[in-house]
Amino acid sequence: MRSIPTVALSLAVALAACGPSTAAKHAQALYDRGDYQGAVQAAPATSSDAALVRVGLRARLAAGDARGAVQAYAAWRAGRDDDRVALRLLAEDTLAQALTSPSTAVKVQAIEAIAAREIEALADDVTLRLGDREEQVLAAAAVAVLRGHPQAPDILASMLNAEDPIARAIAVRGMATKVGAHAADDLRNALRDPDPRVRRAAIVGLAPLADANTTSALIVIAAKDPDGQTRAAALTALGRGKRGRIDPVAHAALGDAFLGARLAAIDLVAAQGDHAAIDKLLTDADAIVAIHAARAAHAWNPTGAAAAIDRGLADADAATRSGALNLAVAALGKAAAGERAARVTADADVGVRLSAARVLASVGQRDQAIAIWTATLDARDGVAVEAQIAAAADLARAGEPRGDQALAGFATSGEPAQRQSAVASHAISGHITPGLVAALADSAPQVRVEAAATLWSLVRNADRAAD
Repeated sequence: MRSIPTVALSLAVALAACGPSTAAKHAQALYDRGDYQGAVQAAPATSSDAALVRVGLRARLAAGDARGAVQAYAAWRAGRDDDRVALRLLAEDTLAQALTSPSTAVKVQAIEAIAAREIEALADDVTLRLGDREEQVLAAAAVAVLRGHPQAPDILASMLNAEDPIARAIAVRGMATKVGAHAADDLRNALRDPDPRVRRAAIVGLAPLADANTTSALIVIAAKDPDGQTRAAALTALGRGKRGRIDPVAHAALGDAFLGARLAAIDLVAAQGDHAAIDKLLTDADAIVAIHAARAAHAWNPTGAAAAIDRGLADADAATRSGALNLAVAALGKAAAGERAARVTADADVGVRLSAARVLASVGQRDQAIAIWTATLDARDGVAVEAQIAAAADLARAGEPRGDQALAGFATSGEPAQRQSAVASHAISGHITPGLVAALADSAPQVRVEAAATLWSLVRNADRAAD
């Protein structure tokens, strides 16, 4: 992220084409000196002057009236297309406010959202967080401005030894992303961290490196780490690049107590070309292992792969049935997967029905998929809100207006985690809804940050498409 000299640059750029009116300049002057109430009074949302209205919207938000800002925006744009300039400014202002939140988690969430999208207008605001007292915030800010601030590299290096393990994980993840191979020694050292989250962050950074030292370190983690998820991550990393023969660790992991490690080992053994070992797993006592083996064996043993998938589809456990559907296309091909999905569209479990719908959509049977998603939304009892949000997102991705309408509703109702999920799901449809805009005023700060980040991305995408 580059440093941007003034907070008002975005507005200045937006107004540069024709220049702001006298009224807009006056309202902006009030806003710039902190007289937000004065700016609101000078910039009514009923004005036909778009630049003036934008100042008033930002002033409401700055004064702590987020609900008033989104309501004024809705009234201003009623019956008209969204004003992308206003939405971008409101999103940026919401993220800037989150950077000063008393909550460490919210500040980190905002910093990471800004960094992921490279929102240059907020670079200076993020840089200010380098003076924060919380180690997690320091680590996140140092990663975000690593190439743009002279002190950031030293701060990031110090966070590798932070007392807070989450801060160490953030720092290691940042090293992996921003420094890469040049941080190999630091990343290998992080494999000895007592917290598994830090070790897993280091593994992600080391995965692209296939040198002997890294491979040896990953083999040790895959075989001996006390945390199952970390062993699984190491096995997955070993599957990348040319590392020579690593049969012993791969085969040993097939008997790992942690299911995730066994599943990671399947891909590793398959990559080593041991067809016999994979064929044996097609009849493993654990149906989940068998269906994952089916994906690996489809090229040389289609009959065995099909039997494993069919067994998974008949399993009493709904998660196993869903898993079989999720792997069916990879294991059987589109035609056979679609045929099986069509058989289970009335499954008792909504998760299985949704998995079937996704398979059907992927093989061209769009109408059947839409019928399942619509029925999920219409269900009044026995269907979790999370499943309905997923169905709405799938409908929206398929271009069905009903999906966007449902997502808009879920974005402003239900529990905070459900609202946040609905807000984030707008990224799937690529559409801005009134519910997404309204979420900028949500009572939960995490939801507001998610809404601002999602909205900013959608506005940027729309601007690029218009260009």
